Order: sequence, then C-alpha cells, then structure tokens
Amino acid sequence: MKHLYKYLLFLLLPFLANCSDNENWTIVEDIQQGVYITGAATVYSGEAPASSLKAIPLDGDVKELPELVGIYTWLKSSGDFTISIATDLNQVVKYGNGGEVKKADNISVYTLTQDATPLKVEKDGFYFVIVNTALKEINILPVNYGVIGAATPKGWDGETPLSAPSFDDRLTISWKGKVNMTPGGYKFRYSGGWGQEINKEGGVAKIFTDLGNFGTSQAPLIENAMSQVKPGGPDFTTEVGGEFEFTIQYDLRTRAYNATFDIIGEAVVPPKYPEKMYLVGNATVYDWDEPGTKAAAEMHKLAGGTVGVYWKILYIEAGKGFKVSNAKWANPNLGFAEVNEFDANGVTVTESGGNMSIATSGMYTVVLDLRDNTTKLSVTPAKVYGMGDTFGGWDKDKATNLFVEDKTAKTLTSPALVANGNVRMYVSHAWIADWWHSEFNVFGTTIEYRNDGGDQAAVPATAGQKVTLHFDDNTGSIK
Repeated sequence: MKHLYKYLLFLLLPFLANCSDNENWTIVEDIQQGVYITGAATVYSGEAPASSLKAIPLDGDVKELPELVGIYTWLKSSGDFTISIATDLNQVVKYGNGGEVKKADNISVYTLTQDATPLKVEKDGFYFVIVNTALKEINILPVNYGVIGAATPKGWDGETPLSAPSFDDRLTISWKGKVNMTPGGYKFRYSGGWGQEINKEGGVAKIFTDLGNFGTSQAPLIENAMSQVKPGGPDFTTEVGGEFEFTIQYDLRTRAYNATFDIIGEAVVPPKYPEKMYLVGNATVYDWDEPGTKAAAEMHKLAGGTVGVYWKILYIEAGKGFKVSNAKWANPNLGFAEVNEFDANGVTVTESGGNMSIATSGMYTVVLDLRDNTTKLSVTPAKVYGMGDTFGGWDKDKATNLFVEDKTAKTLTSPALVANGNVRMYVSHAWIADWWHSEFNVFGTTIEYRNDGGDQAAVPATAGQKVTLHFDDNTGSIK
C-alpha cells in the first residue's frame, strides 16, 4: 500500500487558512524529485516545497549550476537535521554527517553520507545551507549582516555589524542596527568578504554574500517602507548623512529579502563641491585659456566615496604661474592667497603675481582638498606604480613597480611587465587613502581615469611590455 505523507510544513496551524493557496502551506501527499532539509533543528516537518533546496545564483560568468542548490533558513542548536534527496517520486534517501571537510567562522563543510548521524549547528541562527549533489557535500554558512560601503564608518574595508538575526517563530527573520552614515554607496554583507567559494567538480564556484538593490542599477533604498533587495544587486546610494536605523527581513514563505531604513533626528546634507576643477597657467601646457575649454586640464575625482578631493598629474615649469579653478573662472578660483594650507611635505609653493609657482620643473601630482570648509593644496613629485599580476603582485607602492620620469619627453614609463595579464596602475599620494581610489588605465592610446566610478574594463598586456604615460594630453601606450 502506497504510503501517503500528510503533514503541515511549518507546524503553524493558525496560519494555514490564510495561506492555503501557497505551495508552502498545502498538505503534501507525495514527495517530488528534489533536495530537502528536515529535522528538529528546522521549521519543516518533512519533505515538501517549503523545505526544498533550489538553484542558487552564482557570482561569475556561470549564473547557476544544477548540482548546487540551497536554502536560507533558521536552524536551532537544540535539534538536528538531515538532507533528503528524492531521485524519483517518493524515492527518498536521507543523508547525514559523513565527516568534516572544512570548518571556519564563516562556513562549515561536511561530506554527506547515506543514513549517517544527523547534522547540527552550534548556535541558533539564520543560515544559508548549500548542497552539492554531485560531490555529496553540504555547506553551512551563518548569515549575520552588516553594512559596508563608502557611506559607512569603515568604508569598503569592512562591515559595520547589525544585530544578530532574530526569528519570530513564524515566518520572519530580522536584522536591525544603527549606523552613522555619510553620502555615498553601500550594501549589506555577511561573511567578511565579497562572496564565498563553494567546492564544485574540478574547482570552485562563488556565491554572493551581499544584498543590493533589486533593480539593475544603483539606487537609494526606500525610507520607512520595506522594498525587496537581492543577493548580488547593485549598490544602494544615499545623498544625505545622519544616524540611519536599518531593518532587513527575510520571509521563509516567499524566500525574499526586504529592507528599509529610518533616519533618527535630522538628515545631514553634505556640502556642494564643484563638478569639475581645472589646472591653468603659463606654467602648464594649458596656458591661461578659460578653465573648461581644454578637457586634458581637468582634475580627477577619487573612487571609494571620498568627495571634495581632486587630483591631476602634469608637467609644471619652474618660475611660472598656475592656478586651480572651477570652469569659466567661477568659484573656487584659487591663486596663492586663496589656499588656506599648503602641504608641508610637498614641494614649496610660492606666490607669483597672485598665482602659484614652484622652483623646479618636472612631473608633479597636484591634489586639491576642499573638505571641512577649508582649501588645502599639495604639489609633490609624481609617483605612479603598477599593481597586480603583471607587476609581480598586489603590494602597494612597491619600489620595483615605480614608473620612471623622462623630463625631456615629459612622460612616466613603467618597468617591463613580468607576466601576461591585466595591467593596473595608480598614482600614489599621502592624501589619497588607497591605491584603487586614484586608478587609471590606457585604452588604446588614451588614458582613462576611474574617477568616482567602479572597476574599469580589463586591459590585457604581455610580459616584457612597458607602459608609457603622457599626462599633459592624457595619452599613453603599452608596448
């Protein structure tokens, strides 16, 4: 006689009448082909649509693999659980702990063995459970969200944690927390890294560990109204600062994330900075032409969310004058007297007819900082470094990767590349926090700058080639 499985999925009988039209809340008589999680540690009483593991989105060219399935769920340390694999209708095999493969703070991996001892977690919490049906491995990731990004106190270097997840014993898992925010981009993230590698046959796949905008481009999170967010989505943005109270929720029935925020007290409106700043003067190749008429004279913004700081590399002739100005001589229009503070560690800048002047000709990095209601200017010898595999590693400001100045040609040239791969390079300056904030590259014969955008397109090159840069007209070569 055919055995009929009859049970309710969440053991939440009071809610059945309201949700009987949803597959997660129906009476199940047959177990369909698939992978399931069940046991006293879970909120599921048996194999059914609600307890099924589904294909997971992957970070990379391959968007999903049929053998990698997963489920976000609440697990209790007081119970245990097993993984059921139904290869055909009602043909179920249960798998338990076949031995530890890997254990770390952000992931535990075990072999799945038929009819083995059930699995357990050490503490109650929200977990991402991923099964590789080909390798018979289970990955268990605790999900504890924080906020990361240019708008947050730690920038893109780490998460500001939210509260530990809480479960209402029905459907909803929640995270809450207050974060002092500034204008910029941000995301929610767990695990301390951008993605987590999961074993697959012949290598690894990477899953998303961040939550971003549900759409296809950067956008603000909606204030005081829950809106759907998704793993791997684009950044959220905010144009104001202040104390933000965030709420993230996950619904076990719909398998969807939603999030919102509330600003406690008054929003902090940031100062307005010029869209573009330019270098002009007879000490430069741009002469005294009106600022904005020569595109190559434009200074560059920083990536990473820093606003109000601009930089440019150029050749400056000694004994002649230069200024830094907004377009069309609009404010700020900075001569010597308009600068509140010069960099004590830079070259000496003197006054010349109201303009600025230096004593020695050469290639210089000029950095302008308009933050904190002041005007600071730094002029230092230009230092450009290579970065990445083509330059032998990812160490910042490595002496062997410094570009060499040719004062006659007014260029900077790299050492020969040591390996095939993608070229990356940047200007180094004490006022610029990290190398990728001032990154640029050569596309064809044109230097293009990252500015305040994201990663630039890859630029492949061959071992033995050199990069030559001519910043006065933003041209370069890799050969």
